[in-house]
Amino acid sequence: MKKIIALFAAAAMSAACLTGCVKIIDVGTEGQYTGEVAFDAAADSGSDWAQIVQEISDSAKAAADLTADDFGKKVVAVILSGEVTEFESKANGKKNALIVKADGFDGAVKVQIGSIYSGTAIRDLQTLKVFENFTNQTEWSQYAKALNAEVDAQVVAPLALDDSVVGKKVTITGAAEGSMDELTVTPVALTVE
Repeated sequence: MKKIIALFAAAAMSAACLTGCVKIIDVGTEGQYTGEVAFDAAADSGSDWAQIVQEISDSAKAAADLTADDFGKKVVAVILSGEVTEFESKANGKKNALIVKADGFDGAVKVQIGSIYSGTAIRDLQTLKVFENFTNQTEWSQYAKALNAEVDAQVVAPLALDDSVVGKKVTITGAAEGSMDELTVTPVALTVE
């Protein structure tokens, strides 16, 4: 009986000692203790946006000067002007584009104007950050989506584009994918005259 009481007392003392070592941490404050901070794609893209716009603008090649060698699997910084021939609306008005007849370029040009943007052209063209700057593929993908959100908020939304833009002259700087026959451009700068 004494052994049972002694074992029970030892177990109770162990439990009391262990509970004194437990620290309860509020959700969202883990980074204060581990040093790891939750990834915030919107904050990263927002702080990088001005530099990315500058980099793409500085390296943009006139659409009229593009050659087949500029494409393949890569994204190209491009600047073009031309007339809007169509306001294209898909996905219940959330995947809009301007179809532009670009000056000096014979191929078709589609300029993404959101609010849904396909692809990762802006992320893939910029050199400020690379995959190794991120913990995993999920963060890299979130960064691309956040950059597309910057396009919508900073470039497209302030213009409140609708089908009245057809027939107007536009100037676009952005990330182009495709070929000499058909370009899809995600803009970092867009003006309508």
